[in-house]
Amino acid sequence: MTIIVTGGAGFIGSNFIFHILKEYPDYRIVCLDKLTYAGNLSTLAPVMDNPNFRFVKADICDREAVNKLFEEEHPDIDIVVESAQNDPYKEKLKVVVGGDDCPDIFFSWCGEFTERFIREDLILDLTPYLEADQEWKDSLMESQMVNYTLDDGMVYGIPFRLDAKLFFYNIDQFEEAGVEVPTTFDELIEACKKLQDAGLTPIAYGNQEKWPASHYIGTINQMTVSDEVRAKDYTPTTGEFTDPGYQEALEYYEQLIPYFNENSNGIAADMAPTNFCMGNGAMYYAEVIEIPYINNPDTGINPDLNFGMFKFPEIEGAGNPNILTGVPEGFVVSSKTEYPDECVEFLKWFLGKDVGTEQAQTIGWFNASKGTTEGVENQSLLDAYDVITSAEKMGPWFDNALYSTLCDEYLTDVSDLTNGDTTPEEAMTKIQAKAKEAQKLAASGDSEE
Repeated sequence: MTIIVTGGAGFIGSNFIFHILKEYPDYRIVCLDKLTYAGNLSTLAPVMDNPNFRFVKADICDREAVNKLFEEEHPDIDIVVESAQNDPYKEKLKVVVGGDDCPDIFFSWCGEFTERFIREDLILDLTPYLEADQEWKDSLMESQMVNYTLDDGMVYGIPFRLDAKLFFYNIDQFEEAGVEVPTTFDELIEACKKLQDAGLTPIAYGNQEKWPASHYIGTINQMTVSDEVRAKDYTPTTGEFTDPGYQEALEYYEQLIPYFNENSNGIAADMAPTNFCMGNGAMYYAEVIEIPYINNPDTGINPDLNFGMFKFPEIEGAGNPNILTGVPEGFVVSSKTEYPDECVEFLKWFLGKDVGTEQAQTIGWFNASKGTTEGVENQSLLDAYDVITSAEKMGPWFDNALYSTLCDEYLTDVSDLTNGDTTPEEAMTKIQAKAKEAQKLAASGDSEE
C-alpha cells in the first residue's frame, strides 16, 4: 500500500509518517509539503533514507505538480491525509462529515462546533472504550477531558493540545511607561493610557478574520453574565441574549478600541503576534500555543523578547472572574468508520504520554496526558501549563460555542463596532433577532448553513 501525506513536514504529519513506517514496514509513504512556516524538512530526517519513503516539495494547490505526482504514484495510493488552514478546514468539515468522504479520524473543536455533528449521530462515542481501558482513562487529565464530554456523560474526543488566553506584555515597554501589571479592567484602561502617552501602541490586534474579537467578547461575557444564563443562551434551542450583561460586555470592549493598533480590522490575526514581537504593541491577547512562535530559540519571531503574561483583568459583574478562557482542541472519530477499534488505538498512541512529551519538547504544545512536561526548558511554556492545569474552570472559545448563524452575526456586529459603524445597543438588537432564528432552526433540525 502507498499512502500520500500532505503537509507531512509538520508535527502531526511527521509523527503519522514515523508511526506508519514503524508499524507497517511494507507500506510506502509519499510526503508532499510546501515547506512553509509550519513545515520543516529536518523533522523528517529520521526517515529520509528509508527506501519506502519519498519526499516531494510542492504546493497541494499546484494542480500540475500534484497531477504529476499522481501520474508517478497512481494507482497505488490508497490513503490521503490532508491538512488545511483554520477557516477553510472548518468549512470543509461542515460538508464532508455528513457525507461518504468523511475521514475516520479528524481534528475538531469541542463545544457546539462538534456537538452539531453529534446531534446527527455522526461522531463515535468513545465512552465505552475509555471504560474498558482504565489505564488509558486514568492517564488523561479530567480537567481537560470534561471539555469533550457531554452532560449525559458521552466522551466524544481526546485533546491534542491544551490552550488558553492570556495577555502577553512587553516588560521593557511597561517599565519605560511606568506601568504595572493590571489586575482590574480599570487598571488595564489606565495602563493603556500611560502607554499611549509614552508614544507606544498599547495593544497589538488583528481582527481581519473576525474571530479574534470573539476571544475578547467571550472572556468579558464570562464576567458580566452569570454561568447559568450563558449556559442557556449558548444552547441553540434556548438562546435569547437578552441579559444586560451582554451589552455591558460590548461596552467594555468598546473602551479598548482606542488602544488597539490602527486599522485592526484590516490586519490578519497572524500579524498581531508579529507586531507584538517587533515592539509594535505593548500587549497582545494571545493563545498560549503561540509562545513557541515567539521565543523558540531556533524558529521564534523574537527569541530575545522580554515578555511576561497575565490573566485578563477582572471586571465586576454577575459572572465568574475565575474562568480561564480557552479549551483544548482535539481529535474525534467518525461514527461511519469501518475501523473503530483501530481508530481508538491510534488515538491512544498519538495522543498519549510518549508522543505528548515529544510534542511538548519539540513544538511546545501539551496534550491532555499526565506527565508530559519532562524535558521542557521553556519557562514561559511551563508557566502557561501551570495556569491551565490550576484553573478553577475553563471557558469555551466563543466562536465555537455558538450556533453558526448566530456566531456569524455576533462577529460581524463586533467588527462593525470596532470600526465605529454601530453601537453596543444596535449590535445586541441584531444579535437577539438572530438568536430567535437560531432557536427555530435548531428546534426543527434544519441545517445551520
